[in-house]
Amino acid sequence: MRPASRIVISALAMIGALCLPVLADQNPPAPQVSAQPVAAPQATPPPPAEPKPAAPAPGSPLQLKLGDATFRFGFLVQPQADFSQNQAGGYGQNLLLRRVRFIVGGQVTKSVFFFFETENSRLGNAASTGAKSFTTGFQTLDAVAEWRLKKAFNLAGGLIRVPTSRDALDSAASEFTIDANAYAFTATGVLGGSGGRDIGIQARGYLLDDRFEYRAVIVSGLREAGSRNAFRKVGRVQYNFFDKEIYNLPSYQGNNFGTKRILVVGAAYDMQLGYRGVTADVFGDFPTAFGSANGTLTYQNLDGGNKLVAQFGESDIITADGGLYFKGPKVGPWVKYEKRDFSNVNNKDEKRVLVGLNYYPFGNNFNIKTAYARFTPPTGRNTNQIIVQVQVYYY
Repeated sequence: MRPASRIVISALAMIGALCLPVLADQNPPAPQVSAQPVAAPQATPPPPAEPKPAAPAPGSPLQLKLGDATFRFGFLVQPQADFSQNQAGGYGQNLLLRRVRFIVGGQVTKSVFFFFETENSRLGNAASTGAKSFTTGFQTLDAVAEWRLKKAFNLAGGLIRVPTSRDALDSAASEFTIDANAYAFTATGVLGGSGGRDIGIQARGYLLDDRFEYRAVIVSGLREAGSRNAFRKVGRVQYNFFDKEIYNLPSYQGNNFGTKRILVVGAAYDMQLGYRGVTADVFGDFPTAFGSANGTLTYQNLDGGNKLVAQFGESDIITADGGLYFKGPKVGPWVKYEKRDFSNVNNKDEKRVLVGLNYYPFGNNFNIKTAYARFTPPTGRNTNQIIVQVQVYYY
């Protein structure tokens, strides 16, 4: 395994005075009389100000409360135009729904929380054959319940996110780039999961003033016919140096629009059936005078061992992205670099470079993202991709 890369990436006082001069009488002296203090005339007080109407409360998500239980409802829709170049030089022109999600979350008791999410992905996308698909199916994407015994130890189970990296745990609805990096779910896809999720159980907790988070996960992983299959085991730790990220269920915010100061360093170890995966990552999201700056650096080493060498080989993966959010015009330019190098297989190395510009008229609730990507495959010509994506999100 090659060494991992690391990177470490900002009285009011007020005084007033009133002086009322008193002038001496210039006329001849009058007979002496007892001097009595004369009260200064009182200014007529101004009429009371009209009370200002209270500012309306920010819009809150649709919720239903039944005793201690709370149910919160939402949705995510991402229409997308996609122009992808093939090896012959032509462009496939597609209009599709990148994601359609229905979301329900909340709690059923004071200590039991849940999150349920369905997805129909790439609805209407045309394959290379030209066949357009409307049958991708409404699938269950997340279905997890968590028992929060105390901050140091919590148990969750169901269809859960596999914590292989920070990118794998980011929310698609708040991702600053147009999507997660191309390798965020590589291992989970090969090992029988779906969209970075798998069926299993998770223990997680918060220590050291809630700055240190650990996750220990056992999921089903790859199943083999006629075999007593070993489970897939994943462990992840991370440390937040500034603002904390506690009880994110099921995912972290990918962009906070300058409302938080986050610097988090994490690492994960993943194994099943001879496969080993090691990840180290850094994520930063900082307020600035103009808005915010954020970015992620991730290193992965995936090694299939003797049993899964055909599926994985051994490779080092570097992904890096960074962006700026300007709160005045509500725009956000960003760049991303992705590279995978195989150590023992020829003609499989590949890389991607992406640049994009986002417009956030209503933050994550409504935005428009654009991206241009340049892909260098193991063999053949380099290809281009242009993406325009609209997001409507409420949760």
